Amino acid sequence: MKRISPSVRAISLSKHNMSVIFANIFYNGPITQREISRISGLSFPTVASNVSMLEKKGIVEQSIESSSNGGRPSALYKCKPTYRYVMGIEAEHDKLHLIVSDLMGHTVNQRNVSFHKKIGKEGFLNLLLRELGNEFSNYKEGTAKFLGIGIGVGGLVNPEDNTVSILSHLPNWGSFLLKDIVEGEFHLNTSIQNNSAAAALGELWFGLGRGRKNFLFISIRDGIGMGIVLNGELYRGTCGTAGEFGHITVDDHGPVCGCGNVGCLETLTSVPALVRNAKKLITEGVTTAITDIAGGDPDAITFPVLVEAARQKDKLAYKLFTDAARYLGEGIVSLVNLLNPELIIIGGDFVQAGDLIIEAIKDVLTRQALELPRKRVDVVFSELGENASALGSAVSIIQDFVSSPLGR
Repeated sequence: MKRISPSVRAISLSKHNMSVIFANIFYNGPITQREISRISGLSFPTVASNVSMLEKKGIVEQSIESSSNGGRPSALYKCKPTYRYVMGIEAEHDKLHLIVSDLMGHTVNQRNVSFHKKIGKEGFLNLLLRELGNEFSNYKEGTAKFLGIGIGVGGLVNPEDNTVSILSHLPNWGSFLLKDIVEGEFHLNTSIQNNSAAAALGELWFGLGRGRKNFLFISIRDGIGMGIVLNGELYRGTCGTAGEFGHITVDDHGPVCGCGNVGCLETLTSVPALVRNAKKLITEGVTTAITDIAGGDPDAITFPVLVEAARQKDKLAYKLFTDAARYLGEGIVSLVNLLNPELIIIGGDFVQAGDLIIEAIKDVLTRQALELPRKRVDVVFSELGENASALGSAVSIIQDFVSSPLGR
């Protein structure tokens, strides 16, 4: 048995007490020291001395509000949001979305950097490191102002060694240790996870998932991914790949998917699927306002063009969206029956078309889902926009800080 000296035990207990006290301030603030003592079971002197230390370090601050039961008002304490920042990034197949936020998820700065997948893996890594460096240079303290970096990627992330592999739509990039590369460059705690899982965390902490225990986040862009929150925690599965919703089969005679399967949901409902189907039908001679909106150029047919045409009551565009909604709805029926979520949040590009597809989705749910779980689920569209994944990717960085505000 390993013998632990009294001084080591005392240090460990002191760190534990600090963690408990700061967690109460972070999650429950503004809060009084008396309330922290009551909730945590720690003595008032212990709470007071630790809160004083946190306040001197600039980690917590007194709220303008005060609590009073008729006697002398008690100070209320809360986390100081700007004590440190976090960097969140979503790496898509053609774009980096960078966002700097404070500890409460408020945006300090955000921007997009486009790239072409032909730059390859090395070009992508060089671009990522350069843009991170550029962003850090905007702050007087540089990297010292930041707790860490979170990155959401459109691929599979091995939770054991943080290896990133099989990036969606970038099949020839192979695997790489993105966490090690970024940490080696900037010496900051770095978290890597799938972008849909990160978006679910973003919704859980800062979006429509706050206060919810069981919900799903479905991202629809070039592919379809899903983040799963069960009992208030992100569910990752045995090897971190839970949520590949886009690869459930919905049509045995459908198009071949990039994964090698046939009739995957994302071959029928994703953004490229709608654009591809529109171009095919126009080539076959279907008359549509899509052609006029695109200026007669087939290459100019994009997802926003289809949305605009559908809003103009164009029959082809409207049918494309209702067909996509039907396939999506059938997939959601399986999720509702299997997982019994209280909320399903749809994010990604399809948020632009929310009003065009929501009724068709609900119609499929009404006709096909089991009555009891169907009546207990809401289907909504994300309000975080393109920030969901970038914000959520940095959640684990904030969690690490909350558990050890003075360092490990």
